[in-house]
Amino acid sequence: MTAPRRISRPLGRGARLARLLALLVVVPWTLVAVTSQVPGLISTVTGAPDGAGRPTAAECAGYRSPGRVPVTGHTAPGAKLRVFAIGYHLNLDHAESYETWRTAMRCLMEDTVVPHLTPGVPALVVFPEDIGLPTIGLGVRSAGVRAQAKGPARAASDAVPLGMAGALAQLNVAYAPQIAAYQAKFGGLDPRKQVFLAATDTFVRAFSRTFSEIARDYGVYVVAGNNQARYRVSRDPAEVALFADPARRATGTAYVATSPRVTNSTFLWGPHEVAPDAPEFERNLLFRNEKVPLTALELDLLGLDEGPATGPAALANAGGVDVAGFTVGFATSLPAFQYGYPFGRRPNGFEPCADLRVSYAACQDHLGVDLMIQADANPGRWATAAQSGGWQPLEWMGSTWRAVADPTVGFRYNVTPMLTGNLFDLVFDGQSAITGRGAQQPPRRYVGTAAVEGADPAEYAVYAGPKPEFLALSPWAGPDGDRAGLAATAAELAPGSGSPRENAYPESVVYADLT
Repeated sequence: MTAPRRISRPLGRGARLARLLALLVVVPWTLVAVTSQVPGLISTVTGAPDGAGRPTAAECAGYRSPGRVPVTGHTAPGAKLRVFAIGYHLNLDHAESYETWRTAMRCLMEDTVVPHLTPGVPALVVFPEDIGLPTIGLGVRSAGVRAQAKGPARAASDAVPLGMAGALAQLNVAYAPQIAAYQAKFGGLDPRKQVFLAATDTFVRAFSRTFSEIARDYGVYVVAGNNQARYRVSRDPAEVALFADPARRATGTAYVATSPRVTNSTFLWGPHEVAPDAPEFERNLLFRNEKVPLTALELDLLGLDEGPATGPAALANAGGVDVAGFTVGFATSLPAFQYGYPFGRRPNGFEPCADLRVSYAACQDHLGVDLMIQADANPGRWATAAQSGGWQPLEWMGSTWRAVADPTVGFRYNVTPMLTGNLFDLVFDGQSAITGRGAQQPPRRYVGTAAVEGADPAEYAVYAGPKPEFLALSPWAGPDGDRAGLAATAAELAPGSGSPRENAYPESVVYADLT
């Protein structure tokens, strides 16, 4: 009998970031400018006209992911709210135009949410973190980026992100006029985040409008996330010329960033207007949360701005908003892991809100949040070792399951949709889940978490094994099994693998009734 194969630890994020930053510096900008003019491949999908209503089944046929799995969920009598976790599979074809993006998101609603709505029960539809990211590659000026995503230059491997470096370089060229305008407006703009600031007008038209109108038109609450600046509406011809998407200048409107801050923000829109004086697409906005702490990728590569970590602004950011009687708070990926102490071992005299970079989740509990929304875009293979050295799905139990199982906090529910798919050579993967405190469902678990193994930290033992608190859990790309086999499947899915299974992640939607 051979010894179990050791799963090698992936490159640290710091090393990957250093490589990518170096590549961005040495990319020949003249060549990038030429490649950015490569015409995009013709998409097989067509979009509904801008401002049109609900798409038909025939229109939605071209938008369905080939890996979409059947919708599953948990029903309960006396439900006060039904929540949906949308595990969207990235597809840059959906971002060919404003119309195709809008139609793709509405088709997700039509196919996976509308058939499962319950009359008289409010619905909260949670899209994953960074769902707005593909829209930065929208339109004619970014056609080269979308073409690259379909060609051999899309990825070498997820360890050496040459494809992402090339895509970011092309985007900086595509948005060069807007970058120059914002550099002149604000001065000293961090070049790492400048393209996200330059895309403010595009983001508002594609991301903000799409999800604001979904909430209004479908009569639901909608959560979605993007790396986006705050904005105002301008009809000044000079600002329209400087900041608007060139393809939309004829509208006479521009959406202009009000500061150079670009945050990883999670938005909650409701079905009704609550702020008539707010900018377009924020009149039904109920809450905006700015992620804190940020990951190394967000800080070191993208140069994003962190949300407030101390003081009244931090408490307001981490606090909740009422939805159907639940106090809903937002802990976007990493913040949901930040308790400041191990599972169940809260120190005497602990101050949960002293520094939210350390104890964000504990502070949310202190502020009375009982429904934690953990919209997620995990940037890496799912079935692999985490930076701690432990098995990543086991480590993930320290957020989604800990929220409803740790006796030192009182969260009632956690909702975690996971973005999936390869974006050039960056992997997004995971299993969407909804958990509930005190639930007694048939026990379930993430793949590879039946028991702790040699490399797992000792404190992860509490996370191992099937748990009855899972109200809903999406399947992974392959069946559960030993970790070596799961890691081999993850390698096949990864960018540049050359396997027929490359990028064949499932797209899943799960739901649960909250009482």
